[in-house]
Amino acid sequence: MKNIGIIGAGPVGLYFASLLEKEKIPYVIIEATDQIGGQIFNLYPHKKFEDVVGYEGKEAITFVEDLKSKVNLSNIKFNEKVIDIVEGGKPTLITNKNKYEFDYVVITVGLGMYTPRTMGLEGEEGCKNILYALNNFDFLYGKRVAIFGGGDSALDWSKELSLHSDNVHLIHRRTEFRGNPETIKNSKNLHVHLPYVPFKLTRSGDTCTSITIKNAQGEDTVDIPVDYVVVNFGSVPVNTPFKYEHLGNFLKVNEKYAVSPRVFAIGDCASYEGKARRIEPGKKEANAVLSYLLTLA
Repeated sequence: MKNIGIIGAGPVGLYFASLLEKEKIPYVIIEATDQIGGQIFNLYPHKKFEDVVGYEGKEAITFVEDLKSKVNLSNIKFNEKVIDIVEGGKPTLITNKNKYEFDYVVITVGLGMYTPRTMGLEGEEGCKNILYALNNFDFLYGKRVAIFGGGDSALDWSKELSLHSDNVHLIHRRTEFRGNPETIKNSKNLHVHLPYVPFKLTRSGDTCTSITIKNAQGEDTVDIPVDYVVVNFGSVPVNTPFKYEHLGNFLKVNEKYAVSPRVFAIGDCASYEGKARRIEPGKKEANAVLSYLLTLA
């Protein structure tokens, strides 16, 4: 029976593992961190899905928890980072702790390991009330909060927090949002600043007490007293060690989503013409890889 190695315990990796569970195919997931769920869990667990079949209107964390219930958690090797894939027969994964040989390997590392993008301001490092991810934001209710970003997560957080406080500020460097502006359309208590960028901060000890923003098209500035600052500028990916052909920062795959005869890449880490980096296409790729593997001896 085939033995499958999965690199990454994000949503697509977990989904693929759930497919293998149904087929009773042995597998091991190698996960570089101490938790599952990938960036969904770390960056926007409470974002509501609109385009994942069966989860429309549900929070992202619900999807992760459902997948978690469908896999064998004892098959996950946490805090192991894959540093090389050695081929020349069956692929061997070299991690920072062990070596594993598999019949086939499926890479599902998403956008890879990452570090959050900062505002780049003097004094920013070490401020305990400057946050770059939110797993839970109940503690921000009623607080003075400045949110930087123009994507769906920033808009979602701004809308929710403005229901509990009239001191929530949303700052974006462009005149239009990347996310859906309808999200905040009726948020009467939300202060929106377009197009503004972070300019400087004032801190007391390890706490940011106010943030100054500057008009991206002029010289005027605005000082915003804060209890918390939330920065949602995305992340800077850390390059993966995989030495396969790339398209930009992503792994180039063929029509079978393979990068070599025994190694596949699916989800956000894979690239091909017309590729959409969303969960639903990743699920379809996982289904296709499983179907192909079932045809092999």
